[in-house]
Amino acid sequence: MAEKQHTQTRPKFTWLFLATHEHSPESVVPTTVRFEADTEDDARAAFPGMILTFAAKIRTESPYSMTWTDEEHATLWSIIGGSLDIYTRLPGQEVRHV
Repeated sequence: MAEKQHTQTRPKFTWLFLATHEHSPESVVPTTVRFEADTEDDARAAFPGMILTFAAKIRTESPYSMTWTDEEHATLWSIIGGSLDIYTRLPGQEVRHV
């Protein structure tokens, strides 16, 4: 039996789509689907027979990621966070005594 190796890498992105079945009536409300893959084509291939509308591309290596839907307003929200050391990106400062 094959086992997953701990050295396997995680896909680079989580893809979110609004999905409906190809043979559904137009009045059907789309469902939010997500799939981890390196490319959008790979993610779309995971949902055969579905009509997919792109909603979001989220980096999986982000240390903080949260996504939720607001059904009342038909809105998909996503927050992605990470650390940023702004002090290493600021131009050098010079102090002079006059």
